Amino acid sequence: MKKGSISVLLLTMVLGLLPVNTETNESNQSYEVFHAGDIIRDCGVKNSAFQAGEKAVYTVYYKIGFVWIPAGEVTFSVKEDENYYHLKAYGRTYNSYDRIFRVRDTYESKVDKKTLLPVKATRDINQGSYSKTSEMTFDYEKRRVKAFHGRSADRMQTDYVDMDRCLRDVLSIVYYTRNLDVSRLRPRDVVELNVGYDERVYDIGMRFLKREQNYRIRRAGGNFDLLKFSPAVIAGGVFNEGDEMIVWVSDDENRIPIQIESPLRVGSVRVVLDRYENLKHPFTSKR
Repeated sequence: MKKGSISVLLLTMVLGLLPVNTETNESNQSYEVFHAGDIIRDCGVKNSAFQAGEKAVYTVYYKIGFVWIPAGEVTFSVKEDENYYHLKAYGRTYNSYDRIFRVRDTYESKVDKKTLLPVKATRDINQGSYSKTSEMTFDYEKRRVKAFHGRSADRMQTDYVDMDRCLRDVLSIVYYTRNLDVSRLRPRDVVELNVGYDERVYDIGMRFLKREQNYRIRRAGGNFDLLKFSPAVIAGGVFNEGDEMIVWVSDDENRIPIQIESPLRVGSVRVVLDRYENLKHPFTSKR
């Protein structure tokens, strides 16, 4: 895993969950574009897909040559208090892989329980010799996000991002998209998504490919009914222009990612659901 790959994995978790719920244009593709009127009204969504206590652990495999090496894992967990869900994702390389490239990354997001809109998001990145800390606070009255970020305590900077559209941090949007309607998905439908990351906003597109029934994913321990997507990746960093990422998501009420595959600049990465607990709904996707 290279610098930034845990962030990329979080984004790919997002991209495989997006629905289509829009009108169709002449090219037979659908687009969902959000514009901020009343942000809370237009951008909020009711949670029906997850609950406090849910935990999902993914194994990250890195392909070198013809060999897939288990390099690390990413753990997603949910806690709650009276008004907020507290979301956390922790990514780490295994001790055996640390000598090649050591990763210890923590993402946290505090979201309103009624709307799943983020209030605060933090990120603590430690990858090899690289480190970075960031904090995003969402001000819905002023319609802006304050991003406080830097490599060290004496090298921090503050930026502001206007909320002229529905905007979420990279972790909270994973849970947000799990709650959107997928009943009208059709092959080739495309969705647009806006993700805030420090002082930048990424506009990302995702194409729905098809539904796959009784599809075997050996490393996930069985056969599954799945939704299959191909997100458009952001060139640069760990990706090349034109790289195709594939995401498989459970075709049930949990809408949980099962497997992700993507080429990188060097090698390939595969992320597979290894274990889970306390899902809100029966895991009917698994046969």
